[in-house]
Amino acid sequence: MWIQTRRYSAAVIAAAAVVCTAGQAWGIGFVLGETKEELKLKYDVEVQVHSFDGAPTGRVTIVLSLADEGRLAPLDDVQLVIPGKEKNKDGSQWMDLVVSFNMDKTADGKRVGRVHILKELAERAQIQLNTHTKDGKLDPLTRLHHVIPIAEFLKHAALPPATAKPAAAAPPASERKKD
Repeated sequence: MWIQTRRYSAAVIAAAAVVCTAGQAWGIGFVLGETKEELKLKYDVEVQVHSFDGAPTGRVTIVLSLADEGRLAPLDDVQLVIPGKEKNKDGSQWMDLVVSFNMDKTADGKRVGRVHILKELAERAQIQLNTHTKDGKLDPLTRLHHVIPIAEFLKHAALPPATAKPAAAAPPASERKKD
């Protein structure tokens, strides 16, 4: 009986170890090397540079308009990711910021999300379209990322046109030069 109890105890401990660590199991994430066209994605990214009195404020708004999720449908999440400035010894990188876009549906069926951040952060920022599905095949342990670097769009962003400033007022009559 003592031997049966020890075997039973060992089995219970082994099962408990499996159950306790199951919640800590992580899947693997892969950045896809395929282009937007190869993945049949339809999206537009616009970067709006903000200004005040004609001078840049150092802030931008990034707008993502997603018309078709292509071969990655359905997407699990759309995130703004800002990698850290420095890399680790093994080449990996910590993230300075990871936030999910709130994607609102428009009348024409597109999903639109926007985020307002400092231009300095936007220079390092990426939008990641995240999914566990490709070509209709679900793999729950593999996360796929299509990365959209914001720096490309930031180069083409222009300041909004400066508002017209009022003309300088004419000096009072007492200060006008007489000819």
